[in-house]
Amino acid sequence: MIQAFSNLERALQENKPVGVFTDTTILFSATYHVDQFNDESEKAFNILAAHDISAYVSVNVRAEFLENHRRVFIADSLVDFLKDEEKNLSGPLILKLQSHKVSHRKKVAEGRDSRLDVNQIKSFRRTLVGFSSNNRNGWEILCQDYLKPQLTPIWRYALNQLDFNFISTRSQDRSPFLDELPSWERAVELMANYGIASADAMILNMFLCSKLPILLTADLEMAECATQESSGTKQIFVPDSLLHL
Repeated sequence: MIQAFSNLERALQENKPVGVFTDTTILFSATYHVDQFNDESEKAFNILAAHDISAYVSVNVRAEFLENHRRVFIADSLVDFLKDEEKNLSGPLILKLQSHKVSHRKKVAEGRDSRLDVNQIKSFRRTLVGFSSNNRNGWEILCQDYLKPQLTPIWRYALNQLDFNFISTRSQDRSPFLDELPSWERAVELMANYGIASADAMILNMFLCSKLPILLTADLEMAECATQESSGTKQIFVPDSLLHL
């Protein structure tokens, strides 16, 4: 049974766990203020802190977390790049950037997710490489001067703001919270059984192989798969608002 975050504190009081597992959706949401689940995710981490319970993530969560923020920061960076370089731009590039600025500012003003998708980013890259300044093309300038200062510190920021740790599978520092080592074969089986993405399957596989009895996620598909696979041996929590969408 999938439970709402509003039941999390009671569950922690009834049977204090060794820790909880969080997927990318919750970690990203807690660090991205316009995400629709931001308030609920931040509150969940506050509840864990109040009960002195740590959250745990896998390496795959970090990879997805950084990718999501990359897509946010590139959207932001394009607006800043236009502001600084507008007098030097012309043709399709300036028109494309101006159109993006209008769309981006509208999303920000309305408190909506401003992430670009992968194809949009590739399209901007193709356009920006045609611009050159001081022996660098526009894409290099965007990445090195605008994206890098934002993306490089974001993981450290998350670590400082939220209490979470890695579950490691390396032999020299294997986590004591693992019952068994997750296998690629099991991840493929999860992908095949539920049609979920490989990254989600690897994250779910790690949770199922762990001693951690609780999963926090803002992905209803992940929650449903975890509930079915754990057969009642683990508790799955999602934001209250997700259950009422």
